[in-house]
Amino acid sequence: MKFSFAALAFAPIALAGDCAISASDRADCGELASNQDSCEAVGCCWSPLENEDGPWCFYSKGNEPGSCFVFQNSTDTAPFSSSEIDTMKGYFTDNINVEQVGAVVAAPDHDTPGGNYYYHWMRDGALTMRAFQVITPTSDPSYKTTMESYTNWVLGRQAATPVHDGVDVRVEPKFEIPDGTVFDGAWCRPQNDGPGLRAISLITYANSGVPSKDFVTSSLWKAIKADLDWVVGGWDSNTCDLWEEVQSSDFFWNRVTMKKAMIMGAAFAATMGDDETASTYSTTAASIDSKLDSHWTGTFVAEETNRQKDGAVFVGFNNGFDSSDAKYAPTSFEVASTVNVFNTAFCSEYAINTADTAASVPGVLIGRYPGDTYANGNPWVLTTAALAQILYRAASYTLDNGVPEADALSEFAKGLNVEFPSDAAGIAQTLAAAGDSVMLRLKEHVGDDGGHLDEQIDRDSGEQMSAKDLTWSYAEVLLAMNAREEYIARA
Repeated sequence: MKFSFAALAFAPIALAGDCAISASDRADCGELASNQDSCEAVGCCWSPLENEDGPWCFYSKGNEPGSCFVFQNSTDTAPFSSSEIDTMKGYFTDNINVEQVGAVVAAPDHDTPGGNYYYHWMRDGALTMRAFQVITPTSDPSYKTTMESYTNWVLGRQAATPVHDGVDVRVEPKFEIPDGTVFDGAWCRPQNDGPGLRAISLITYANSGVPSKDFVTSSLWKAIKADLDWVVGGWDSNTCDLWEEVQSSDFFWNRVTMKKAMIMGAAFAATMGDDETASTYSTTAASIDSKLDSHWTGTFVAEETNRQKDGAVFVGFNNGFDSSDAKYAPTSFEVASTVNVFNTAFCSEYAINTADTAASVPGVLIGRYPGDTYANGNPWVLTTAALAQILYRAASYTLDNGVPEADALSEFAKGLNVEFPSDAAGIAQTLAAAGDSVMLRLKEHVGDDGGHLDEQIDRDSGEQMSAKDLTWSYAEVLLAMNAREEYIARA
């Protein structure tokens, strides 16, 4: 729940006793229309917030609700069939290399609550092209042609004429399709995550063995280095958040994805014989890493001080993890505790979660952040799928690394409403079944739409809504199902 101080003129209420709970630890007890009288009438605490996100009507200490997660202990049948996945892949690839210019359209929808989505967002495009490489065999003829078209698109955008004072084109949020000019309207800028995300996707292609040595040298390395060199100098600068709403220099999403880009960039620079650049990238990765610990609150990983419980963190756990570094590994205490805290927070945020749980529909739906008001504030397809991907990755990670620490399993148990067996194989299967549970709740709300995936799920009705055929939604669902396939192949 989020209210406007501009519309209400009263002083914040002093908190005491069982109501003395920080904004980030409050569990929502009200509705969007709640006021002090209606809140306190049901035995909850009331305290307006200024300059912080969090509920104004919340449960007192000791009365907080637990997770509404419904666990289904089976991985026998995939949440989505192979034919359903193929259909989604078709809609996904329809949005890639649009008009044969290498662009990725955010959605082929010109009329959404956020306006026209027929643009190439640098963030969405980079994440899409990484997902494309995960789900597409390198032997597929479309792999090379699509990735080379995207590479040339990136090179063109890096060379585009700047149109906004003080904003490097490499951190512009979006571009026109098909001509690739910078979007010149008002928007939240700069968006500093783009260069690192693009570099991750392009390094992945360069390392695939598909492009020729000449293309790697003349095109890929040029594009990769241009983006990573921006990160070296700009990683600690002010930027818009993942959702293009607020600004800070300290978002977890930016930190964790930039760090991965620097780690990958250092290794790639070394293969290109540029040891000096490799050293610079390694040093930058260490500098970014030194700032990541501050995002751990003791109970969850926060996106930023004033936007703490944010689904961007889930997406960051998946996109920012590097196997060379165990920080925020999928079975770590930090990840497990964040899953528990966020699951509980989003359970109380949406009526559809309450209704689904009462009807024993497996899983939980996840949104952007508690208190979201965009399009009335709803669960999102991509953040829900990101949670499932974390759980599938945790299953595979357990097979590789053995039984997780007891404190991490305790947090997973609370957030997923499950008891774990003692052996690694059993724990892995339980985590994968939890991933299936999330995807089954998602399917409950998207399964009758012919494979189409939109941006959001209505918080009350459970129907899909907002941007139609959102490319990022497809990317996250397909990545989650791919992570499931990887676990099943090894279990």
